[in-house]
Amino acid sequence: MANVDLHVHSKYSNHPAEWFLQRIGASESYTEPEELYATAKRNGMRFVTITDHNSIEGALELAGKYPDDCFVSVEATTYFPEDDCKIHLLVYGIDEDVFLHIQRLRSNIYDLRDFLRERKLPHSVAHATYSINGKLTVEHIEKLILLFDVFEVLNGSRNRLNNYPLEHVLKSLTPRRIDTLHAKHRIDPFSDTPWVKGFTGGSDDHSGLFIARAYTQAPGHTVRDFLESIVCRNSLSAGIYSNYTSLAFAIYKIAYEFSRRKSIGLSQSLAAQLTEKLFDRNAGRRKSRLSLRLLARFKRRSASMSVFEDLYREVLDGISNHESVDTKLEFFYDKISVVCDEFFRQLISSFEKSLAKGDIFDLLKTISLTLPGIFLTIPFFSTQKHFSDGKKLVDALLTEFDIRGSSPTGSILWFTDTLNDLNGVSVVVRKIGWLSSVKDKDIIIVTSLPPDSLGDDLPPNVVNLPYFYETALPNYENLTVRFPSLLDGLKLLDKYEPDAIYLSTPGPVGLFGLLLSKITNTLSIGVFHTDFTLQVREIFGDASVESLTETYLKVFYSYCDEIRVPSKEYMRILDERGYDRTKMTVLKRGIETDIFSPRPGAKEALARKYGIRSGFTMLYAGRVSKDKNLVFLITIFRNIKAIHPALNLVIAGDGPDLDELRRLTADEPCIVFTGRLNREELPELYSGADVFVFPSTTDTFGMVVIEAQSCGLPAVVTDRGGPKELVVHGKTGFIVQDSSAEPWERTLNDLLALWEHQPERYRELCANARANVLENANWDTVLDELATAGRRFRTTSLSPVPS
Repeated sequence: MANVDLHVHSKYSNHPAEWFLQRIGASESYTEPEELYATAKRNGMRFVTITDHNSIEGALELAGKYPDDCFVSVEATTYFPEDDCKIHLLVYGIDEDVFLHIQRLRSNIYDLRDFLRERKLPHSVAHATYSINGKLTVEHIEKLILLFDVFEVLNGSRNRLNNYPLEHVLKSLTPRRIDTLHAKHRIDPFSDTPWVKGFTGGSDDHSGLFIARAYTQAPGHTVRDFLESIVCRNSLSAGIYSNYTSLAFAIYKIAYEFSRRKSIGLSQSLAAQLTEKLFDRNAGRRKSRLSLRLLARFKRRSASMSVFEDLYREVLDGISNHESVDTKLEFFYDKISVVCDEFFRQLISSFEKSLAKGDIFDLLKTISLTLPGIFLTIPFFSTQKHFSDGKKLVDALLTEFDIRGSSPTGSILWFTDTLNDLNGVSVVVRKIGWLSSVKDKDIIIVTSLPPDSLGDDLPPNVVNLPYFYETALPNYENLTVRFPSLLDGLKLLDKYEPDAIYLSTPGPVGLFGLLLSKITNTLSIGVFHTDFTLQVREIFGDASVESLTETYLKVFYSYCDEIRVPSKEYMRILDERGYDRTKMTVLKRGIETDIFSPRPGAKEALARKYGIRSGFTMLYAGRVSKDKNLVFLITIFRNIKAIHPALNLVIAGDGPDLDELRRLTADEPCIVFTGRLNREELPELYSGADVFVFPSTTDTFGMVVIEAQSCGLPAVVTDRGGPKELVVHGKTGFIVQDSSAEPWERTLNDLLALWEHQPERYRELCANARANVLENANWDTVLDELATAGRRFRTTSLSPVPS
């Protein structure tokens, strides 16, 4: 068997497809034909060819020098004349006369196909699932299946998505399928057995870094015999495909070669200086010293910028210690990630300081200094997006050919800024994480937490992204937002290849998840857990801050493909605010009814633990802050207690206003504050109270309302927001107007009278509360719906097809 890289480029390919290279004016490749030949031979290739775009100069050069080892080939750009859809066709073993014929005919793929068939020229359709000019459809691929019998199924510069699915489709072909396609498109197949395809592989290398990493295996002791094997469809693909990092480094290499040859300012950039050390074995110390002088600008700007000098030296030394390209690239990626994080840390830190001072010019200066960090990251984000552009097309192709993977559901990444805090979002996401792990649902929770906060209470399917900056939210002192490492996040995508991305919070982690979804064309589902606009109104009382918050939230959710809302009420509220209602569906939630269940003896246990006197006990649980309307609740309690002295109020939870409320109620021994509680303590708390009171008007859902009812505790809630949809008025609790204290006092007085004088009726209320939760909060149903949101064929389940 002979090994040959049947798709590789030299400096004679002049027009780059990658926009980053187009913008800087670089060529597609700077690889010298002689360098290409030497590398291919060193990597075990029996024969060598070059497939430049619509050019054979490089291939002629090698064939003239090494006639026994080399042959002339071309990657011809051809078109479907009906709609100008562009296709790349690799043609092998040609001469100058044949090349001229190809050039004349390539504007029409049908004419070119007929010419190749007539001359029996070896050929292969290159990367058939990659849309070169954005026009490729499943119908075009079907036509290609009829038009040609040999396909490139392993392209070294593409990822799994653009390789193995095509091979599965081609190996699934049958005479009946070909007849169906012929009847549909009225195109005569290439041969008498068009359901039998030949396969090729090639590196599609442009940079010289990955030559012969993907290649073709076929019988042949001579070039002639090898090419005849291609014509007879007696060839296989071999080697490895690419990922976004290797393609990004190829772009770095080409940009470096461009800057070196042109002697332009780009060659003085941080990226060029680092890549010189990576790609040029002869790079001297002079350039290194120059780079350090360039970094001095950052040190003058801020003393902390000296970290760049240390990082830069570490990169230089580290690259020198690695010999192979793979280890160099892996090391370089990790260090670039650190460098980029530091650039962006400086940007966000400066933004905070400039915002506090109102100094916009200072911020603009910092932005200009972070441009090198942005420049370093662009190729990685660009290549990740490049690889993901064909996702929908591949899905449609596999669906059309009725090919399924081994897994019936798609993988889910669930991004959240909060996971180990005491709030409803954290509780829900943690529970989803635990249940999906136990029930083998492919849901991965993504967050960004300090490593020392990752306790055993977090589910095993949590991925914790490193972060480069953290800051406490104003008036949310217990909530810290963290900005995750950008390049580490890209690694996450490459590992899990998600079918859908949930965004539980609109903070930095959620925003990062949204960015990744757009880069990879992945379904994004924004979950509207919290009405921050109303919370800001209650906490700050500042119309400008409220307007800014609402504007940001509307923009964030407008970029989501779907919006999951806690209740129908909030669908109406958000619709009135200008959100797109067509994107909204209600997010169902479940509860562990075996854990949240009535606990015998809880009332006595509660009395012993907190010193609660006998009588009727009202309970609030949740965040202790102004937006929860707790001052209003305390006022109601005082008024009712004036009539019913045997009344207690327990406020469970933590928050920014806890100390203030304790001072406000210091004269009331019947008001008890528990502080922060672990979730496992809550069932006994609910079971030991007599009514759950939740006066908040800003909650979108109210998980604590379900938890309380699941423990057999009737709930009293306002008629605003999501909690009212969790209570059946008069049956499991009561829904009260929030406009004044009077209706609240009347409702609670009536309930207290029921508790005193009609205990059977009160116990019926408790039983109904429990029964309502058992019927409507089933986690199995909820998880199935969540996990299938992004259902599609999973390319991760496709492995190389056995030949």
